[in-house]
Amino acid sequence: MQVYGHIEIFNLQAKQVVKLNVDLDIGVRPNSNQLGSITLVKSREDTFGDIVQGLPAQYRVTFPLQNPMPIVLSISVNDRRICTGHRRPGQHIRVLCWKHTWYTQLLSQNMGQNNNLPLGSKVLRPITPNPVQTAEQSTLPSLGEYTCGKPSSALSNLLSINGQLVNKGQFPWIVPLFDRTYPRSPKYFCGSTIISRKYLITAAHCVYGIEEFMPAEDILAVPGMHNIDNFMEKNAEFRDVAAVLPHPEYAHDDEENDADLAVLRLREPLSFTDYIIPICHWRGDNDLQKIVGQEATVAGWGFTEEGPTSMPTYIRTNVVSRERCNDNWAQMYRANDRIFCTDGHGESAPCNGDSGSGLALKIGNRYILRGVVSRGKVDRFTLKCDPTKYAVYTDVAPFRFWLKKIMN
Repeated sequence: MQVYGHIEIFNLQAKQVVKLNVDLDIGVRPNSNQLGSITLVKSREDTFGDIVQGLPAQYRVTFPLQNPMPIVLSISVNDRRICTGHRRPGQHIRVLCWKHTWYTQLLSQNMGQNNNLPLGSKVLRPITPNPVQTAEQSTLPSLGEYTCGKPSSALSNLLSINGQLVNKGQFPWIVPLFDRTYPRSPKYFCGSTIISRKYLITAAHCVYGIEEFMPAEDILAVPGMHNIDNFMEKNAEFRDVAAVLPHPEYAHDDEENDADLAVLRLREPLSFTDYIIPICHWRGDNDLQKIVGQEATVAGWGFTEEGPTSMPTYIRTNVVSRERCNDNWAQMYRANDRIFCTDGHGESAPCNGDSGSGLALKIGNRYILRGVVSRGKVDRFTLKCDPTKYAVYTDVAPFRFWLKKIMN
């Protein structure tokens, strides 16, 4: 008689990655043809239908051996243990670990010349990135079930584009940076942007101390964090910085703040989640004139009109020509080929604390990094950020080959 295991997982949601791990103590060393398996009882389509109706997903476990009967050591879903058992008596055990991962999303398949599915077929598969076209018609890389520059589809129905307060997960590439030299608790000092599993980008002036760049060990990055006053926040990942890599042409005493970029290499790579996703890299033309007038988004933990904030906010602003930038700053500042400005139309501007945050252009359904906040203008009477003055950004497009060299 064949004996099988049966597992039911309740409370799953549509548009969710389900990672089921099962560890068994099988007592003896199995042969290559005695490894067993773990599969869905129903088809993925039918299982998806059950989840939508609030029913459990059912799994069938085929044991590799019947004698001795395996003992369940643990069952976990998305790294959360839901069942535990005791090991077989004795010092010698054989543990077999199974993993089953799938994405609970039903997708309509677009029909093309190379598609052999019948018209109207539905398939279950992880969402893979659709190509985003820039001026070079480049296809952006896959990140498993996540896509650069695009919030997780599991959160898409939670986002608002009308307010100024950022919803959790709306811009999952923004990362607060903290100075950990403060004895009681690290102090927020700048924003940064995820550009890969191991690298963040920020402004060079952010990580410049009194006379030199900050030691890497003094910087704490917290991807996935929303409330910068809450270090117990769920979904936040704490990362030490292994190296501070400023652009070699940055000079802190240069009034133009040219090459105001720095890359932070993390000690441990990130695990992408619904709240931690990298922004897409710019792969188009460097010519600023081709994006003049386009709307861009800047999100971060900078000051608002009420003062400091613990929650991120975002502004919408438009890219302007370098000539208009120079005119707006009344010759106090000259934009060069690696710097540009945006106009918040007298209503909004990046402020203290927004330095190092990314400026993103939305192309198709993805956000592409084009600038990093470098400087703004403070009103000498109110001592608040002056929204009538354009904000100044380092243009990342001319620096993309430097970025590529560092990341490789």
